[in-house]
Amino acid sequence: MCKLVPSSVRFVTWTILCWIVAAYQGGGYEQRMSVDSRGRGGRGRGGYGGDRGGYNNARGAGSYRRDDRQPGRILRTWDVPSMRSRDEQNLRELETLLLQLPAPVRARLQEQYSDKLRDLNEIYLQLGRWPEAVFANPHTGQLYREPLAQVNCEQSDIALFAEMFSKTHTGSLLATRRIGIDGTLHRLSVILSHRTNSEGVPSVIGVTARVGKTVEGTLDSLAPDLLQCTGSVLLIGRPNSGKTTCLREFARRLSEDKNQIVVVVDKTCEIGGDGIVPHPAIGNARWLPVETLKKDGQMFNLQHERMREAVENQSPHVVIVDEISSATEVEAIRTMSQRGIRIIAAVHGGTLPMLLHDPDRAALTGGCHTVLLSGEEANRRKDKQKSVLMRMHEPMFQMAV
Repeated sequence: MCKLVPSSVRFVTWTILCWIVAAYQGGGYEQRMSVDSRGRGGRGRGGYGGDRGGYNNARGAGSYRRDDRQPGRILRTWDVPSMRSRDEQNLRELETLLLQLPAPVRARLQEQYSDKLRDLNEIYLQLGRWPEAVFANPHTGQLYREPLAQVNCEQSDIALFAEMFSKTHTGSLLATRRIGIDGTLHRLSVILSHRTNSEGVPSVIGVTARVGKTVEGTLDSLAPDLLQCTGSVLLIGRPNSGKTTCLREFARRLSEDKNQIVVVVDKTCEIGGDGIVPHPAIGNARWLPVETLKKDGQMFNLQHERMREAVENQSPHVVIVDEISSATEVEAIRTMSQRGIRIIAAVHGGTLPMLLHDPDRAALTGGCHTVLLSGEEANRRKDKQKSVLMRMHEPMFQMAV
């Protein structure tokens, strides 16, 4: 189990709790594990939290320390790299976003918060509400809101984004309610009315603009071991915890190796941007944007199809995928893992135990089910438990962060 604390790559210090998934512990399918709601791994026969000795590792910017009181956990603290090397590019892309804002909102943001633009995280507009900006404290990472005007947003303010919500984006907009801005890493999430117009399309009543930034050197400073390992890596984190930023850096760094092919399957066009040319932040990785299909009046995201296409048509060594959320996408991950392809993927979640108990995504980490022990076996356990969790099959990832 891994936990990112606090929840943004812009924080001065990150604490990451890494749980090496059971495949690194060795053993077969019938390994037992015990995980409670707080994420603790109980001692078992080679499963999560097995009785292996501790070790220290001084590589990279931090050091490992095994917590003997909570076996299976590795605690490491890093300093987050500076974004200064890409400030010029980030500010140029931010200007593209600001040009879409109402003039009074843009002026207030540029005049009163000019020294905080580097920490800008979101801009929020909704009919009948004050527009506001969300910043991240550069020292603690705590998010806080600031009003951008003391007047309510009107339909004319929202209409300034109308060009981005063109017919070319209709399918994507209705399926995910978010689009990107061409040439940038920004993402626009829309709030749609429950009412529709004469064409059956709901009107936009609110917009949340998430500010995307290029942060190079993230993995080299935070977790160089993730770049050096050869196994698949699963990033688990809450929304806005920096998963997509890490995926971009994986793509850039791994694609520097001329001996391997790296393919990015971009579900919402956040990793490589929303244009027809991939953003330079992903380096030389191949980029497969995912489209949305309309069938029987419903919208379907085709990420699982593009994942299979990547295997069949691109002959990749590494496939990078964001937001694994459905059973069909999990099955596509299984297909790739069985073909010897290294996978770097991200999922929403707070802890590894939360993922283990998700019926659609539990298979990513091997899945689990409850097994009843005999009285004799239960008595041999320190906790005397009669029911334990057993891993159902080998996990598709060798490491979870």
